Amino acid sequence: MTTLIIGQHSNLTQALLAELQGSHALSSRKLSENIELLAPYTDQTINLIFNNFQTATQLNESEHIAQYIENSIHITAKVLEYFNTTPIAKIIYTSSSSVYGNNIFCDEQDEVKPLNLHASLKVSNEKLIEKYAENRQIDYTIARIFNMFGGNDTFSIINKILTAYTKNEPLTIINNGNAIRDFIHIDSVVKVYQRLLTTPNIPIINIGSGRGTSIRNVLDFLKNHQIELQTQNLSRDELKISTANNAIMSELLTHNTTIDVESYLLERLKCTP
Repeated sequence: MTTLIIGQHSNLTQALLAELQGSHALSSRKLSENIELLAPYTDQTINLIFNNFQTATQLNESEHIAQYIENSIHITAKVLEYFNTTPIAKIIYTSSSSVYGNNIFCDEQDEVKPLNLHASLKVSNEKLIEKYAENRQIDYTIARIFNMFGGNDTFSIINKILTAYTKNEPLTIINNGNAIRDFIHIDSVVKVYQRLLTTPNIPIINIGSGRGTSIRNVLDFLKNHQIELQTQNLSRDELKISTANNAIMSELLTHNTTIDVESYLLERLKCTP
């Protein structure tokens, strides 16, 4: 069966393409210009993964707001509408832990409390997928990913730590790095998606390690191992704490062994010339 991924260039898409047999990806931007790129997939049963990820930082650039909205949710609606008569076995939507707002231990049944437009658009996509799938009786999963790192990552704070150390540049941290986050390696995310494609009746799943730490703690850990980074601080509104109740994920995976973010960084940085 073909698995079609909407959102071609993200780190997660590239990792999924490498592991999912029969998978193909299409750019959300190109689809927005020409929806007929979906035509070759209408005469077969497909799995559909929405990974049309948009970074929140783009919202700070006023000239890109319309395109941001287009790529975030309008393209989701266009794709769903185009496949109205196409047999779909499974839909997975890549959402974010940000939909919970400040939450010490996010449970899938918790009320969503988005604190910004980026998170609100994620919630809107979730509701769109839910309504469409229920109307057509299609199995679906909303995958709420916590702070992903690894792979070909160029976006996360973990990659910024690696880059700052390699280039001997100061690392910019927000609010002294005190916010608590749940970091999950991309390999674990891919394993969850592989299982979700063949496991029905999981409408929402948290994908996280179940452990919270702060960037301040990570930097202190590295310092204790003789790896010290220069930092510069910015004050900005942000979520203070976000960690996952990952019980559903743990049950889904036979061997739920996540990669520890501190150990990952230590191994990578000790290999740096």
